Amino acid sequence: MFLRLFMNYGLVAAIFVATALVAVLAYRLEGSPWRWPLVALVLAGFGTIAGIFWIRKYVDRQTKASEQRSQQ
Repeated sequence: MFLRLFMNYGLVAAIFVATALVAVLAYRLEGSPWRWPLVALVLAGFGTIAGIFWIRKYVDRQTKASEQRSQQ
């Protein structure tokens, strides 16, 4: 069970942790010129996570449609 969860969500968890660390750094850098580029990295991290879930859902739909065609 743990291996299955790790394989399904390990990459997402790693990206989330890295994004959270960058978010904390951006929060602490008040008045720094690096604050907004770090905020952009945080948004890119969340976009990457959303993209991973979108690709996973797309692949699952394609697999299900292929299985239904092969059963007919």
